[in-house]
Amino acid sequence: MDADPLVLRHESHQLTLDPARGGTVREWHWRGLHILRPTPNGAINDPFARACFPMTPYVNRVAGGSFRFGGRIVTLSRNTTGIAEPIHGQGWRVPWAVMDNSATHATMRFEGGADEWPWRYRAEQQFRLHQDGITVDLSAENLSETLMPVTLGLHPYFDDSAHAQLQARLPEVWLTSDKALPVAKSATPAAWCFDAGRPVNAVPLDHSFTGWDGHASLKWPDRLVTLRGTNTPCRHVYTPPGQDYFCIEPVSAAAGALNRDRQEAAIVPPQGRFAVSIEFTLRVVP
Repeated sequence: MDADPLVLRHESHQLTLDPARGGTVREWHWRGLHILRPTPNGAINDPFARACFPMTPYVNRVAGGSFRFGGRIVTLSRNTTGIAEPIHGQGWRVPWAVMDNSATHATMRFEGGADEWPWRYRAEQQFRLHQDGITVDLSAENLSETLMPVTLGLHPYFDDSAHAQLQARLPEVWLTSDKALPVAKSATPAAWCFDAGRPVNAVPLDHSFTGWDGHASLKWPDRLVTLRGTNTPCRHVYTPPGQDYFCIEPVSAAAGALNRDRQEAAIVPPQGRFAVSIEFTLRVVP
């Protein structure tokens, strides 16, 4: 599908959305700066090249491609090349419909499930531009007749890792296997601590941190981006070595939550709804 992108504007902000390609963000400009890594023109069909994409009805990897819930085993297919496990849900791979929009606001929606994901659901994203930044609300409504597990989050890509500083209180972390699958939760090692703020590329990470207080800041020499999350007690940090981008992902549950028995996922009743909200606030660094 080659529908036109949707452009929102508010004062110095310009946000370009791509409903046809996963309900994703193509780029976000503010005062002539790229706040997120812009999508290259030659890679618009690659979801990993997007500036930001939604993760629904689950985030990150599902170990072994299956999990048990409500007396049944759910088996999910691999959904991207180069990664053995299904990852990041269904929403980033399907077209979303624009339900309403104005110069500064847009609502996108799609209905999924009732396939290998056995629950039918309705996912919705709302984008609101305001003077200081952007607020994104992401929700999943259970349209099936039984309880449904849900984990939600955003996957933004930030640019210029060489000059970015991250400050966030991330007290616990899921240690991973050599396949990037979570195996044990631990107190965050001092070498991975960002409490006082440090270069984001100080250590290579692809880990879920828990106990996040909902506030984090990213600082470059010319700008400060503050992130605040609601119903997102976890933060996945991806700082690949040798790359100029990085990801700070606010999520409702850590990687592998569907494979664990502690019901870290939200359990949504029939006709119920679960939502997260993420606010990005900007200011100039003098």
